Amino acid sequence: MSIELITPAQWQTQRWQNGGGITHQLCRQDDEHGMLWRLSIAEVASDGPFSRFDNIDRIILLLTGEGFSLHGVGAKPQVLDTPLMPFSFAGETAIHCTLLKGAVRDFNLMTRRGAVQAQLQVLTIGKAAQTLPLSPQTLIYTASGSVNAILGAKHITLQAQHTLSLSNEAGNVQLDSSDSAEVIYISLSAKPG
Repeated sequence: MSIELITPAQWQTQRWQNGGGITHQLCRQDDEHGMLWRLSIAEVASDGPFSRFDNIDRIILLLTGEGFSLHGVGAKPQVLDTPLMPFSFAGETAIHCTLLKGAVRDFNLMTRRGAVQAQLQVLTIGKAAQTLPLSPQTLIYTASGSVNAILGAKHITLQAQHTLSLSNEAGNVQLDSSDSAEVIYISLSAKPG
């Protein structure tokens, strides 16, 4: 069992090889075959291709900025111009990203296909506590506002851009907020083989 609070100061930041942006890795888990899952935030400064990730399922959400279009995911470009609206696609898809009006920041969840089952929800947390079930790996990212998380006797405050990583914790977590915080709540578990 482990409880970890990840702040922006702990992010691992890398510049893209093509110079078009920056990726902040928030947290990840690997096994002997490589990446099982990864949570990251990208700062996209210019149009360009997405990196290819074979055998990886991706969920992307706009955090800040006017949005972007993804070309290659279907007959028409997929426009992501509403913050915190999840869009799922396969990591091996050849995608070209076009910014609508300037730089954006987006949130990414990557999971290895066939190994990890992922559920992602965007929740608005208010004064009335919401009780949420815990999974083998639960991740809570605060997109805006501040959130109080209660796990049994433990009380943890999540500021904006903080991530709470809960591994192999049983039961539930309660979340409440005095300022209508928006959180991305992720449940990860091993896919039954």
